[in-house]
Amino acid sequence: MYVLVMLALAVTGAGAAEALFVTHDFGDYTAAQACLARNGISVSDVQPTASIGPLYTACTHDYDERLGFTSLAGAVALPVTAWLLMIIGSLGTRRRLRKRRLGGVPPSDLDRLTRRFTMLCDSQGLPERRRPRLVLAPPATGVRDAFTTGLPGARPWVVVPQAYAYTDRAAFDAVALHELGHVRARDVRWASAVWWAGWLTLPALVLALVPILNAPATMWTFYGGSLVVAAVTAVSLLVVRAALLRRRELAADRHAADATGDPDAMAVVLDSASSRISWIHRVFATHPSASDRLAPDGRDGNWDGGFVYTAVAGIVAMLTYHGVHAVLGNLLGSLDAGSRLAADVAMAVAAVLWTSVVLPAWTRRAALTKPGWPSSWAGAVFGLVAGFCLQAPGASAALTAFFAPERPLLVLALSVTAFAISVLTSATATGLSVPADSLLRRRVSWVGAVLTVVVALTAAVSGTVSSVTTYLLFRDPALVRGHVLGLGSDRAWQYAPVLILSGLVFVGARPRWRRPRPVVVAVAGVSAVAGGAAAALSGLLRLQAGQSNDVRYVLAYQRWWICAFAGLVAVVAVVVATRRRGAILAGVPTAAVSGLLVTAVAGAIQYTAVRIAGYARESSVFQQSVQVPGWLLLVTLIATLPVTSLLVLIRARSDLRRGATSWALGAGSATSLLAVVLVGGQLSAVTVAEQDYAAGQAVVAPPAPTPTPTPAPVSPVAVVDHGRPLDESAATAALGRLPAVLPPDAKPEDNEPSTSGTVTPPACDAADKKFAAMEKAMPRTADVERSFAFAADGTVGGGHVSASVTSYTGVEDLFVPMDEATRACAQFRMQQKIYDGGYLDGVLTSGPVSALPYPARTRNRSFTGRFHGKPAVVVSREFSVRIGHNLVDVEVFFGYIQTPPPQAVLERTDRILTDVVTELAGAL
Repeated sequence: MYVLVMLALAVTGAGAAEALFVTHDFGDYTAAQACLARNGISVSDVQPTASIGPLYTACTHDYDERLGFTSLAGAVALPVTAWLLMIIGSLGTRRRLRKRRLGGVPPSDLDRLTRRFTMLCDSQGLPERRRPRLVLAPPATGVRDAFTTGLPGARPWVVVPQAYAYTDRAAFDAVALHELGHVRARDVRWASAVWWAGWLTLPALVLALVPILNAPATMWTFYGGSLVVAAVTAVSLLVVRAALLRRRELAADRHAADATGDPDAMAVVLDSASSRISWIHRVFATHPSASDRLAPDGRDGNWDGGFVYTAVAGIVAMLTYHGVHAVLGNLLGSLDAGSRLAADVAMAVAAVLWTSVVLPAWTRRAALTKPGWPSSWAGAVFGLVAGFCLQAPGASAALTAFFAPERPLLVLALSVTAFAISVLTSATATGLSVPADSLLRRRVSWVGAVLTVVVALTAAVSGTVSSVTTYLLFRDPALVRGHVLGLGSDRAWQYAPVLILSGLVFVGARPRWRRPRPVVVAVAGVSAVAGGAAAALSGLLRLQAGQSNDVRYVLAYQRWWICAFAGLVAVVAVVVATRRRGAILAGVPTAAVSGLLVTAVAGAIQYTAVRIAGYARESSVFQQSVQVPGWLLLVTLIATLPVTSLLVLIRARSDLRRGATSWALGAGSATSLLAVVLVGGQLSAVTVAEQDYAAGQAVVAPPAPTPTPTPAPVSPVAVVDHGRPLDESAATAALGRLPAVLPPDAKPEDNEPSTSGTVTPPACDAADKKFAAMEKAMPRTADVERSFAFAADGTVGGGHVSASVTSYTGVEDLFVPMDEATRACAQFRMQQKIYDGGYLDGVLTSGPVSALPYPARTRNRSFTGRFHGKPAVVVSREFSVRIGHNLVDVEVFFGYIQTPPPQAVLERTDRILTDVVTELAGAL
């Protein structure tokens, strides 16, 4: 639990660091935006897709990498800050207890208690280097209760009020042994570190937002949600911190009781008078109440692992998921495999955290006479769902914003999944509450329990989120069904059923092995045979030569669904049939093991039958026949749990005294009935349908190539000598055709005079001037330029297009010096007096060339600077085509302040550029 608190601080630090990164623009966001706009991508209303992914990643790589490392630094900085504050606090305590303030302690009292304290240390086996120093605090110091304080690398201090020098020895021994229990457990350092958990969350974010504190409206627009989440996170951490400190106090009490041999040792120093404690005090108190400390079990078991405890654990774990996902996503890349790896790793980390906190608490809860599981389940569902829907304070809300249009659907799906995980966890905890026969069995069962819950939570939540994502992207139920089925063969989750099965077997090995009850064996055996036979018959009776892939796809997955249904029937039947031996949850691990084994055996039976019939000869089909049904069983158990749990509860209230044969026949009949319903098509909407294969293939198929622009039809005269030298009138006539392809609102404007200011670096300046001088020195017969302006939303002054036709007497290749200038001026700075600082930073890149039958070049430029303190960007896209003696040069450019224009405007400028080039190439 210490790790959970520290990682929560790390997540908070990462989010605050991201806010600091953004508000101070450490990553040069304007340059990244300009790069995207230069390549025709607007961040205003476009998410990265497969088609623009490489360009998007190239433009944002440096920004994301800096952001990732900044977030990582913040994740380290905030826990380190808490640790430093712990040191400062310990130094302050020692300063308050310096020698001259302890002068009022009589030496006789100090010597007598020191000798007794040394004897107690010896009895606890504390070595000299770990032995604490006893400090007797007189009333002048204000110390009223005993406590322990420590510094890294120094011996801890056990501070005891001087009043204990005048009480009986039992009171001093109880207090001293309590504090020595903290020392032995190394609580001092960790408890001091987590003391600041919660108090740093909101201040860290506020400090990161200092640059925009003078603009409350802007701050609330962009970070209002983060401030609210920061407050929620702070309260959650305070609750977790308090629970952790209370637990350590109770552990120290038990240590004192064990050391003295008196279960009521602490009663001599605690006020046993009962008083009503408010729930707020109980939640945030760092010390348990006297009644809890004097209780026979040493704690309020109904509170440990209850709603608040579990809800806070879920919120913190999911916020940790968001933080780890953001850091890894920025460092690994935001698309394709990088995004998948970051999400899976982040969810695994969150699952480990949640399990490490909740499973031990629920195991203690399972030992109680009345565990009160509904409140714990509600806390788990609320915490996991709310934590996922929130965002780490200060971090980007891109993930949560993506699900905003269908948030109710996401909440519903996650709630069902979280409920299933909570039931599995409580059942596993119930198994762990059974006394183990040996230390080895105890350790093995804990390993199995952690493995089961971690794998189930990671796979289930990841699968749920990715399925909802698929629906949001395509809005096609066929693709969602195909995605869920495909996860069973996924590289990450194909082994989830095997891992869960192994973990549950380890949990079941905690007590000495006993032969399974006859009803379990009968139900499992009949269900497996019935499921395997039904699955095989459903395929063999319908398989025919020459069937389409769509039909074969449905037949294969229907067979595997039937095997999963056999496992579902076995799980429900075993839980209901074995409930008489104890609570319902106690039979869930055995039922789950039975269901997974039934599914695997049914899959093997159907594969054998189909293989004997001459089908499915590929070696991979057997593995799929065992693995995929196991995954489908997990999906079915999660999706149907709200219904099956009600069924189990109803059956549990009735006294069903049936033999193993009756249960087995009922399970076989239910499996066969589900198979008939599935084959009949009544379950196609939630399992598999014939159109699913075609829908999936349509998504993975490569898109049809975009047709390349072709020159417009030209007159026979132009075809005779397309690259002939032109005179001024011919060049003017060609440019006169431009209004026909420009937007209706395009207006002619004067040509801007060329300027030749200083450009740095010198290599760029020299290459650019060399190209300009070479072009100017070439003899020409025509040189005509026309410029137009058109409306463009989101720009300053609209868009502009400039087109020129230059006809030379020779046919020298100007693209060689042009390419040299492009390489030399990849990054440059040019003078522009109207901008802040008197300059603009430019980036020049070459772009893809359309498949015209002539030599051509495209060059994309962006200029970034500040105009009256605001980020300003000018984007230019230039297309040059050499047709014999003629050079056609078209440039489209626009400028914007802070935010680039919408994607539609960028696409429109691209079309204008292409249309003008195509028109001029066809007109010459």
